[in-house]
Amino acid sequence: MAIRASNATLRTKTGCLTCRARRKKCTEEKPRCQKCTKSKRVCQWPNEDDMFDRRNRRASRSPSRGPESPGVFSDDGNTPLSQYDDSLTSETPSLSICRELSIRSDLVNPKRFRSDFELACFQEFMRDMLPPLLLSHTHPGFHVEHLPEMVEMIVDFDGLRNIVLACGATRRNALSESSEMGEVELGFYSRAVTDVNHALAKVDWNSEDTDDAVLMAVCFLYIHGVFSVGTNKDIRKHLIGAIQLMKLRCAQSSRSLIARPIHRILWESILYQIFRQTVRHPFKKDFQPDFEFCDTAARVLSSPTFPEASLRDNSPVIGFPIELCTFIIRVVQMSRIPCKPKADELAELLKEMQEWEMLIIDDIHCLNGDPISHDTSTTGGRSDLFHEHSMSLHILAVSLLLNWVTQTQETSVPATSGLPPTNDTWQLRKALRILTCPHASKEWTKCYLGSWPSLIFGYAVDNPEDVELVRQDMRQRLGSLYCGDDLLALYELEDVWRKRGINEIA
Repeated sequence: MAIRASNATLRTKTGCLTCRARRKKCTEEKPRCQKCTKSKRVCQWPNEDDMFDRRNRRASRSPSRGPESPGVFSDDGNTPLSQYDDSLTSETPSLSICRELSIRSDLVNPKRFRSDFELACFQEFMRDMLPPLLLSHTHPGFHVEHLPEMVEMIVDFDGLRNIVLACGATRRNALSESSEMGEVELGFYSRAVTDVNHALAKVDWNSEDTDDAVLMAVCFLYIHGVFSVGTNKDIRKHLIGAIQLMKLRCAQSSRSLIARPIHRILWESILYQIFRQTVRHPFKKDFQPDFEFCDTAARVLSSPTFPEASLRDNSPVIGFPIELCTFIIRVVQMSRIPCKPKADELAELLKEMQEWEMLIIDDIHCLNGDPISHDTSTTGGRSDLFHEHSMSLHILAVSLLLNWVTQTQETSVPATSGLPPTNDTWQLRKALRILTCPHASKEWTKCYLGSWPSLIFGYAVDNPEDVELVRQDMRQRLGSLYCGDDLLALYELEDVWRKRGINEIA
């Protein structure tokens, strides 16, 4: 049904944008309310465009914008771009600096940033580091609603500001490869750890702001380790800390556990990092997931943030079903058992595996370049295709892993080399075709989700042509994200390929 422009209604909320972004009741004096005056914040009031009902934004995908409204950073970091314009290419960063707290507000001033370098690190983070952490095809409300809160937390909590600067410096360090830049990056990181430790002693889990800011800072401490080789070994201790803090919040807070979009982002970030750390080394038992927390997270996340949207659009971080996430963890746990797996447990996994395999995308269009089921000229079509590719690659990877577990069952002994056998199976053939699909490869290789399936396929390939295909997939992702953990995964595969005597294509 077509939606008429005349159906767009004005929002009934009152108060200045700054108070609304902070979830505070505005005293509504104009041009500057008492709360903004007292807190020395910029008091911004909505114009008619700001009052446009967001329920109609999602349908139209093309809200009008005033010439001074901050928008998405362009590649040069300065020119605002349209926020939900289908005409934008997939190269456009998905991050929006919302009207509710302009990037030109009290955040960007000498009191907040002590130098132009700090400001540059912040802009680097907002433009190039943060977008890959939220899926570009998720419900637009996640980008619109949580950013003002996050920017406000950066303003109010030095620990979050310092880890954001550390992440931005990590990106600049990856581009410059300067030893001095690396020292600066670790300096921001160390200050952030100190700030968080001091804040933890004062956390009031019933307050409106403090616990979100501290928890967000802890999450970015482990995210820094994902992108920086220098702090990669710290990921798990920060992840364990985030889990413990979320458990305390569940036990002590009287508020809803997922009241706002930013809360779903926090829950999914922690759950995805548990998944990532559990499956990162599928043949080594070096991380034990907290299954109790995973079950709690699954229950909390079963309630959608945007009820009118699909479950997929309600997943801003993980992007594939949580049930698939927990299933993969179970298979990985079994792959680490040094002895013959139990027959009944293996049979149960194989039965569930068959159900997941029925959801794998038809890869015929990947061969002929014709997307038979999706219009890739639209945002919705590209989103559907990307999510089908993402889910299919994870299913194919875990199916391949379960094949290795089954072989262990049949032979009763693990591989003497310590490596799984190479397998030219239907799963690998289909996966390699999907990896090269022209309609999804650009999105896939710049996606935070992509490294684990490629790691599994890299263990399975047995000839130089297939090795090169996996290598190029991982290199393209590295060239886009500059992710240190992905670099370590590629080093791991290069070592596997050398041990197997698989040389590069001449």
